[in-house]
Amino acid sequence: MKRLTITIALMLVVALAMPAFGASFSDVPSDHWSYNAINKLVAAGIVEGYPDGEFKGEQSMTRYEMAVMVSRALDNIVDEMEAMGQGLTTGQAEDVTAIVKSLMEKNTNETLSDAQAEEVADIVDALTFELRSELKVLGADVDALGKDMDELEAKVNALETDMPKDNIEFSGKVTAVFQAGDYGDDPTATAEALADGDALDVDLPRAKWVDIDIDGDGTADAGGYVSTNGGGDYDDFPAEQAFYQEFDFVVNAEVSGINLDFVVDTITNGFTDYEGYKYDNYKYVLGDQGDGKDITMDTGRLDISKDNWMLKIGDMNDYDVDENAYFFDVEDAEGVEFTGPVYGLDLKAFAIGFDEGASNDDPSKEDEYYGVAATKDFGKTQVTGKVYQGSIDGKSFTNNGETVNGETVTDVAVAVRSALTDALTVSGEAVYNQLDEADTDDSLFQIGADYKLSDIWSFRGSYQTVGEEFNGGSAKFTDGTDYFTGVQSDLEEDYDFDKYTLGTSYVVNDNNSLDFDVMMVEHETDQPPVPVQGLTGKANEDKMEYGVGWNNVYGKFTNHFKVSFVENDYYTDAIDDDATVVELGTEFPWTEKTTVSASIVNKNADLYDNEKIWDQDMQYTYLKAGLDHKLTDNVNWLTDVMYITGDVDQLNEHEADGNITNDYLDSGTGDNADIDGSFITTSLSISF
Repeated sequence: MKRLTITIALMLVVALAMPAFGASFSDVPSDHWSYNAINKLVAAGIVEGYPDGEFKGEQSMTRYEMAVMVSRALDNIVDEMEAMGQGLTTGQAEDVTAIVKSLMEKNTNETLSDAQAEEVADIVDALTFELRSELKVLGADVDALGKDMDELEAKVNALETDMPKDNIEFSGKVTAVFQAGDYGDDPTATAEALADGDALDVDLPRAKWVDIDIDGDGTADAGGYVSTNGGGDYDDFPAEQAFYQEFDFVVNAEVSGINLDFVVDTITNGFTDYEGYKYDNYKYVLGDQGDGKDITMDTGRLDISKDNWMLKIGDMNDYDVDENAYFFDVEDAEGVEFTGPVYGLDLKAFAIGFDEGASNDDPSKEDEYYGVAATKDFGKTQVTGKVYQGSIDGKSFTNNGETVNGETVTDVAVAVRSALTDALTVSGEAVYNQLDEADTDDSLFQIGADYKLSDIWSFRGSYQTVGEEFNGGSAKFTDGTDYFTGVQSDLEEDYDFDKYTLGTSYVVNDNNSLDFDVMMVEHETDQPPVPVQGLTGKANEDKMEYGVGWNNVYGKFTNHFKVSFVENDYYTDAIDDDATVVELGTEFPWTEKTTVSASIVNKNADLYDNEKIWDQDMQYTYLKAGLDHKLTDNVNWLTDVMYITGDVDQLNEHEADGNITNDYLDSGTGDNADIDGSFITTSLSISF
């Protein structure tokens, strides 16, 4: 039926839209754009030429000529209808009548009369009546076919629903890493500058000599000792020479709607021995990955998820329990974490172990941390309840003649965050803190606000106060050991301080924005702020920090600039303790496959400490540049270059073998040392 409709419409369009044509016309050359169309109409007997043998294509046709063309076209339609054995339904006939009338109105000088239109309709109706039986059978067949298609679609949908969707995918990355560098003539000074928070921001490795049981009788043997890591990050420093490879694997599986991701990061294999400097005569050189030439696995974790639920089991790199940093902040750990909705609450529960906090008497032990946080969403307000507990094995002390190993720290907190208006958001938290063995308790309270004045101007501010016995504070046991028990927090100070912050951001235009921040910290303690011989007195100055930042986009360059000044960094007027830092950086997508980045930091600090290492008058310039080039879709080449230069007065005595023999030297009598280091790291990664 549809074929017949199209046939009639096309024939009428051609017939009514053209002037009268003729066969081999003298005024229509063979290369004319309408030559083939004219010949088709002549062959169909619809048009003829004028008596003089011309087509006269520029001449308008008369109604008489149109009548002849329509008559011939209708004769052809009747002939074709008889051959096709098909017809139109009444509704289709009405549609064709409307099309014919419309076309004739557009292509003739006069409209088709109602009588003429009715004549065409009568012809079509007659054809429909003549072929009524065939049309009835055809309609039934179409209806049956439609029903069959609906049934088939339902069966396919059922199969898709019931079909198991279990699948497993493997992916991974193999990286070959080469490092070369030089720590200069004073490697301790270079390492101490690199460890600074404005350079690599890592902890210096400190040797701990621990007696161990070597004959299996259950007691530590004289001379049976090992050097353990004192919380340092030796493997995050660059090596003077290293060539190793890393294997990262990910196995993704889906079983009945449950997603399983097993991540191994990384298996390391050293091709050569690591060469470099042993800071504090630690058992590994700086930059050693701890694998020698053997293949060792660094971390592995299994993630199981379904909908909004997630269960993580294994190694947690840079694990962060709480954004407010008062309990286990950004450290590597091993354990279990669950997150997901439970009875209308967003729940987070964890149990982790931290082996770097192991007791000096038994390095195999580890600190353990547990906790649960539940959040209720009330629309514009979210309320969170938290209970955290840390079992700190590394805490050992004597209390009233009794030796105690280990301390238990408990935090109970309530946090609230609320969008008071579209422009103003406030947040606050109250924390109750208790130590079991020390029998102390105290609190932490903080409040913050963010206010968006306009699309270009916003403000922020906060206040935090921490009690003098938070995590034990500065009180002491009978053996002189501090009550204070660290839980890997990252507060401005460990306890007993008030901190105020105020900042604003201003959007200059689409490519430039400015940040201004100021912080004041009041720290009260009876302990000397700096453990240097000859320096006494308590903290009696407020720390002030001022910062100005500029973010800029210039063409393809993304740039940033920051200046910060810290006054009274160690809260004392007994010794100079100010610091100034200037930082400038940029990133540039050189090509679609290559990105170049560079940054430079200049720092001047009157006083510096890292893992009980103290320096005076540290001045350095730290330059880092990187090239990230994508060779193919799965092959990347990455090169980083670091250079640091400056000088420092070292207050600790460093022997030739790197051992640090004195943690507390007189201020002003340190040895001046040059900071001079240069390093290159290049790696080739293949993903699959």
